[in-house]
Amino acid sequence: MDETIKALREGNHLAFEQLFDNCYESLCRYAYSILKDMDEAEDVVQKTLCKLWDQREMLDIRSSVKSYLYRIVHNECLNTVHQQINHKTHNLNYLSAMNSSVDDVNEHIATSELQQRIDKVLTKLPPQCKRVFEMSRLEQLSYSEISKNLGISINTVENQVSKALKIFRIELKDFLTLCFFLKLFN
Repeated sequence: MDETIKALREGNHLAFEQLFDNCYESLCRYAYSILKDMDEAEDVVQKTLCKLWDQREMLDIRSSVKSYLYRIVHNECLNTVHQQINHKTHNLNYLSAMNSSVDDVNEHIATSELQQRIDKVLTKLPPQCKRVFEMSRLEQLSYSEISKNLGISINTVENQVSKALKIFRIELKDFLTLCFFLKLFN
């Protein structure tokens, strides 16, 4: 058995300090090569060395202490990467759910606001224009059905619907432009 392992098992602080001094920098560089973050690399190495000291009495190292430490650092780095990936995935899922909720709320608000504006514009329409428009768009009647129901010509129905749509375009222009741009950037 290696003398360093024996000394560590016996709780020799000097042996641990020497091992720490001899291996710390190279282990940090190795961990950094995997993690690409020096703070994370140092955390992994410190955790590894603390673990070695805490479990010193049960050490069963069949190779050199240095290769044993490299293997532990390697595994800890992989665990860290795995945790980071899980954390990022969890955050992305959370953000996606939050964005979806925000989008749903925004869509509901926009829809309700649009409905309020449509109702307001409907009240501004002249009575016959309003009735023709409601029959066409809300009741989904054909122009000929509206013509028969109201006793007016199909040409008049077309003119009234056209007039209503023109008023809607003018009255809702700013709102619809805003909704369009909000959809583009969401």
